[in-house]
Amino acid sequence: MWETVVHSWGSLLEPLQDPVALAIPAFLLFLILEWTAARTLEHVEPGADGRTRPPRGGYEFRDARASLSMGLVSIATSAVWKVVALVGYAAIWVYVAPWHLPADAWYTWVILLVGVDLLFYWYHRIAHRVRIVWATHQAHHSSEYFNFATALRQKWNNSGEILMWIPLPLLGIPPWMVFVGFSVNLVYQFIIRNTRFISTQVRGVSSVTRVVWLAHTVVGDL
Repeated sequence: MWETVVHSWGSLLEPLQDPVALAIPAFLLFLILEWTAARTLEHVEPGADGRTRPPRGGYEFRDARASLSMGLVSIATSAVWKVVALVGYAAIWVYVAPWHLPADAWYTWVILLVGVDLLFYWYHRIAHRVRIVWATHQAHHSSEYFNFATALRQKWNNSGEILMWIPLPLLGIPPWMVFVGFSVNLVYQFIIRNTRFISTQVRGVSSVTRVVWLAHTVVGDL
């Protein structure tokens, strides 16, 4: 089992195997493009109190700073949770899984990506129904704006998601692949949190589309 843990952790430490690490330049580019679009393309009249606020898809300095700060801290906290999860996933994969799916087989990746998307959907529904899970998730919904910066407002407690991914190593998916699949999902979640870019038709291939997510972010319900 420990050999599996060491091998999986080595895979996680390799930046080229982490889709989120590869997507960081794109994250920054889209943040700049969206901020520029909000500043140059939209005009908002002052409110009743005389103050001019950014549009819902725009940027307010303190709000964006809070989102980016939460995202940076989440990198450290998620690393701790990944260590805990990795040990558990490795034990399940080695001692409990009835078979081991090959990492180089196309169908393993299909099962992984579909499984991550489905499990994320149900985790998110649970997070908005069960108070103790909502306590770990609600900070993500604390912004008044719907933009790419808000996508980086990540929670610091990943325990709920870690428990939700247990069926994946149980199905025989190698532990390191579970985290890669989750990273792919995170990149997708970043893309749909905006009001200006990316065709809804392209985003509609997932169980969580941009239209659903916009309504969900506004009303806080699924």
